[in-house]
Amino acid sequence: MVGSPRPSPIDFDSRTAKSIDKGYRSPEIVALRAHLRSALALGRGETVVDVGCGTGLLCAEMAIEVSSSGRVIGVDLSAPMLALAKSRCADHPEIELHHGDIHDLPVEDAAADALACMQVLLFVTDVTPTLLEFYRALAPNGRLVIVETDWRSAVLNTSDKDLTHRLFEFWDTVTPNPTLPVRLGPLLRRAGFDVTAIKAVPILNTAFAPDGFSHDFVKGLARQAVATEALSKTDGDHWIADLKKKDQEGAYFFCVNRFVFTAVKT
Repeated sequence: MVGSPRPSPIDFDSRTAKSIDKGYRSPEIVALRAHLRSALALGRGETVVDVGCGTGLLCAEMAIEVSSSGRVIGVDLSAPMLALAKSRCADHPEIELHHGDIHDLPVEDAAADALACMQVLLFVTDVTPTLLEFYRALAPNGRLVIVETDWRSAVLNTSDKDLTHRLFEFWDTVTPNPTLPVRLGPLLRRAGFDVTAIKAVPILNTAFAPDGFSHDFVKGLARQAVATEALSKTDGDHWIADLKKKDQEGAYFFCVNRFVFTAVKT
């Protein structure tokens, strides 16, 4: 998840997809994708799979690295997200976009040189079958890079700590795996991967600016909590108003750690 809280694919509409795409283009997430691509170390002519490709930003970036002799395969369950991805990637014939489930990738056995999965597994209840599918799709010594967030690391300067706690507890109910990173290393090893590196990448905002990651995240979190009646509209409005006040006072602070896992199929 990299913008406003990501609903299940069946809840997507074009407006939601555009809002999430805006979050994907925030400076912090652009930099995070650069960390992912550096870890993946793609070469010309390689085949790479983007699992949960969203609006196609990573696909477009990876297409440049594998060049016209390579192949980028993007997979996502959301039709509105894929519509944006198809528009963005229209000038890249080496990119294939598929509407599909990450448990059944449109890739032959051992056909991919590399596979990327960014902020997707937190929405998967049982991660092990997904990792085994990644293993199946990768060639021997194929590289896997996964980016996930441990939401216990979230830091937000607010006046109402109890309300903030309630909202992040609500977020824990939206995502099946909000604390996946602490368990991901052992899960990867049991699936047959050699974990070669784990890197923490903090997402830090010290201003409540519209182009920052946290701006749409906290607004989306409050909106979703109100929509599901986990929070009253009065409380939601109060929470956002406090964050705006903190920004005016120069006291706004948001930080959460994302983790880049690099692994190799053994």
